[in-house]
Amino acid sequence: MDKCQCHHNPKYGCFQIGAEYQYSYIINGICVIDDNGDRYYFDDYTFLWYFTKL
Repeated sequence: MDKCQCHHNPKYGCFQIGAEYQYSYIINGICVIDDNGDRYYFDDYTFLWYFTKL
């Protein structure tokens, strides 16, 4: 899994601005694991709205 950093809060999930999260690519987008260990799925454009790849 790769790492990303949150720069805007998504509507769903437990994410904090400035925190690092693990993400992985899936067939239709990107899966990010939040602070609670839950998985959230984003398309490529939405992912980049909320996260920066590290």
